[in-house]
Amino acid sequence: MWVDLLLRATGRDARGAAQPWAEIQAELGTELPGDYKQLSQAFGVGEFSQVVSVLCADETRVADLLRMWRVLLENDDPSDGPFAPYRIHEPGTTGGLIPWGISRAADTFFWQVTDGAVDAWPVLAKMEDAEEWDRYEMSATEFLYRILTDPGIRPYTVADAVSEPFFEPV
Repeated sequence: MWVDLLLRATGRDARGAAQPWAEIQAELGTELPGDYKQLSQAFGVGEFSQVVSVLCADETRVADLLRMWRVLLENDDPSDGPFAPYRIHEPGTTGGLIPWGISRAADTFFWQVTDGAVDAWPVLAKMEDAEEWDRYEMSATEFLYRILTDPGIRPYTVADAVSEPFFEPV
């Protein structure tokens, strides 16, 4: 549903971008939410409203999900790192974070891997220099749709600055 709303809001048709899900999920050691897979396949690599990029398999390596996850995992500090009180997801564990989106303002959007259904993982968002995390009990696609269209999703909304959401493929 949310992917369809994003396609309508941006005036785009689904691209059918191929994604190597088996490879991505094998390295992460977990399945990924179905709505995110639909989003990545519908839009492929690109940027929403010149602000938000969804991480997926990206040959340009700018918005590559596995590359970003590896870098964050390598730099995660268990004592009091930038992701405290959370940790970056390690295969075979729960509670950790997997990045799924970034903004030009250096906001990062994650799933928190839980024991529950993968499609029910919450979104955790953090602004670059903020100490606090924002938690949203919604899917990544709903969160993306809302930050593109709803001025009430503060501080991440771009709806005030962009009258109509759009998508620019890479």
